[in-house]
Amino acid sequence: MTAPGDKRPSMMETVQTTDGFLRHAGRDFLVVLYTAFRSLKLYPIENQQVQKALDDLAATTKQLLDVERELEVRLQGEFIFVNSTRLRLDLDNYASFSHILNVLQQCGIGAMRLDEGVDRRQLQVFVSLLLAYAAKEANPNKLFELSQKLSDGGVSHISVEPPLEVEEDVEGRKNGRRKRRSGRTRARWR
Repeated sequence: MTAPGDKRPSMMETVQTTDGFLRHAGRDFLVVLYTAFRSLKLYPIENQQVQKALDDLAATTKQLLDVERELEVRLQGEFIFVNSTRLRLDLDNYASFSHILNVLQQCGIGAMRLDEGVDRRQLQVFVSLLLAYAAKEANPNKLFELSQKLSDGGVSHISVEPPLEVEEDVEGRKNGRRKRRSGRTRARWR
């Protein structure tokens, strides 16, 4: 509550503060997720490095969820959005972001959602499954299989979704088909 005479922040200031928090916290989340990927890929689960990476991932996730209540990481092309806020790519986080993009795309994931009940065990199962499924051959059922394995593994606070078709992409394809059709029609009349 504000004290008398204190000015309440404007809607724009509140949005900018929230976006700033999400950019920073989202970047931190992706960096620790990348660290967990790399650690699990290099070492067995019992390794101290892997355990620390999973602890860091759980702590970072909890901090973000304490503020936001839900965490959505969505991919659109080469961009990563955290709760609808686009993360800015810097040279120092380029490798981690591109690795995460690649793993999620290899699994057929367009978005992943984590909610308040997620715990360290669920994050461990999730990261392990992502690595396993990213290494598998392309398969149209990969996302469904991954989702089923999450459920079978007791992961109830993390969900995955396929990529969204952006309306502009759909419109662009429609316009492209129209142009091709009109070009064929013109060619027949010549």
